[in-house]
Amino acid sequence: MYPYILPNIFGYNLVTYDLLVIFGVFMMLLYVIRRFEQQDGFTKEQTNRIIILIVISLILALGISYLFDGIFHSIKEGEWSFGSINFLNGLIGGFVTFLILMKYFYPYDNKDIKKITNTIITGVVLAHAIGRIGCFFAGCCYGIPTESFLGVEFPYGHSHLHYPGEAVFPTQLFEAAFLLILFFLMNKLHTFKNHEVKTYLIGYGIWRILIEFIRGDDRGILLPLFHTEYNTFPTPAQFMSLFMILFGLYLIYRDHQKTNQPMKE
Repeated sequence: MYPYILPNIFGYNLVTYDLLVIFGVFMMLLYVIRRFEQQDGFTKEQTNRIIILIVISLILALGISYLFDGIFHSIKEGEWSFGSINFLNGLIGGFVTFLILMKYFYPYDNKDIKKITNTIITGVVLAHAIGRIGCFFAGCCYGIPTESFLGVEFPYGHSHLHYPGEAVFPTQLFEAAFLLILFFLMNKLHTFKNHEVKTYLIGYGIWRILIEFIRGDDRGILLPLFHTEYNTFPTPAQFMSLFMILFGLYLIYRDHQKTNQPMKE
């Protein structure tokens, strides 16, 4: 809602979104480091190597996000557009990059990828929640116009440019609240321990499919099936979310098969 902090101080504006994204990444790394060393049994040397690979993956994920978001918007607009930051594009690209880096640049014997990814994805949920609050301040990732009591009128930012004087759903805050609840469940409840990746893929996948229907910003186009006043569906994010859900269900099926596999004599 307020894109800048301390505007025009010394001729420079502090961007609220950037600060919250940086803070979110910092909190993610802090959480991951603590869990690796205190719960997962990794040494400090192993943890440091994993953190370096995570940081490299985050940097590459940013570029992947710009690239694929540009492709989706170029399909809609009919000409090349470089796009903007898109979380799901960055998440998938970042995780694939991380797994490749782990294969070739993690030399230690303790290479439990399942344990590592369960810890990282829980940290990602925390970072994403904080980042969505940054989206609220920036006025991006906003919802469709509404007359309900939940509506928020943005005086600045992207929402104000597209719907000046209109209240829209604060989908950024809806998602931030969902992600904070999801983080609590994944981090605190024993039921979700060692199942964090599957929980995230299915839980966030379902949430993202649903929240897309009240998003009011440009969602891009991949394979359009139907249109509304505000967007074309399914959105690229909904296609990727469906893939996430199916992959999560596959992981559950695979674990079930391993559990019920007869012991060899």
